[in-house]
Amino acid sequence: MVFKPSPFTPVSALLLAEIYAEAGVPPGLFNVVQGGAATGQFLCQHPHVAKVSFTGSVPTGVKVRWLLDVAGEPARTVWDSLWLLPNQLEGAGGSLGPSSGVPRRSVEGVLVSQIMELSAKGIKPVTLELGGKSPLIIFSDCDLENAVRGAMMANFLTQGQVCCNGTRVFVQRAILDKFTEEVVEQTQKIKIGDPLLEDTRMGPLINRPHLERVLGFVKSAEQQGARVLCGGDPYVPKDPKLKDGYYMRPCVLTDCRDDMTCVKEEIFGPVMSILPFDTEAEVLERANDTTFGLAAGVFTRDIQRAHRVVAELQAGSCFINNYNVSPVELPFGGYKKSGFGRENGRVTIEYYSQLKTVYVEMGDVETAF
Repeated sequence: MVFKPSPFTPVSALLLAEIYAEAGVPPGLFNVVQGGAATGQFLCQHPHVAKVSFTGSVPTGVKVRWLLDVAGEPARTVWDSLWLLPNQLEGAGGSLGPSSGVPRRSVEGVLVSQIMELSAKGIKPVTLELGGKSPLIIFSDCDLENAVRGAMMANFLTQGQVCCNGTRVFVQRAILDKFTEEVVEQTQKIKIGDPLLEDTRMGPLINRPHLERVLGFVKSAEQQGARVLCGGDPYVPKDPKLKDGYYMRPCVLTDCRDDMTCVKEEIFGPVMSILPFDTEAEVLERANDTTFGLAAGVFTRDIQRAHRVVAELQAGSCFINNYNVSPVELPFGGYKKSGFGRENGRVTIEYYSQLKTVYVEMGDVETAF
């Protein structure tokens, strides 16, 4: 297995390798390769790499799939697995997973339909865990305190740099004002600062360009008619050692519409968009009106309604009365442009192994000739 981390997060991968070594994992089983765009592209197309697992943005995932299909040589040796980051192919900022910020960038001239047609050639299997713009649906009969907690976890965990975050928060109109009031109150209490301190609840974003990009989403939201209830601006911690950090105050937006950029596009930062709804049928239609399908959540005391709604949600990972809880036993992956394949759980073995059929005859051969 070859692990290619982001240039912005190089150390954690090395620490993981050290942990494996101390635990007795045989040398060569888990390998870490550092580098930039050229390294990622080389590993992606190398004939000795038989499987690729990529975590990143949709446009880059499409390009990874394209690179695999045009490499021209099928894999012909034992299993290797390669995690790629968004900027390996774009030469720009990116990250390996939910712990880091990803400036989401477009790749022109590459159509998803064309790439999927190439994928049918099956030159290399690939698992893609891509972007998301997940809905979190709050019904009026919910436990309001838990719903507020769930919304906080769905939006501000790891500075909002989590691909499956539930950033489209649909709240039934009867409790909209109370829910919004409670969320704003809790958001303003979040302690921002050094992530190495136990009482810190929000650290910095991954880099300066990404911080500016997230702040740009907030500005765009205001220009399109949304209202900032709290946060959405740069933050300078009191500790002088942190004054140049990439901090911002977590943001709650209201007066949002489904056609706003902040509601349609993945921000990958601490920005929550609150949208009112009236009926179950209405919110289901709106929740599914997206090209993404990574995750979704529902808060209600009516467990039958919860299962009914979840069954209709077009998302790979769904939460009922909680959010961003991911035990390793649960498979994780998306629908639509959020990717394909699964990580975690026993089903993942199917994506990291190949089936071989062997027929053994113990008697005489019957022939039609």
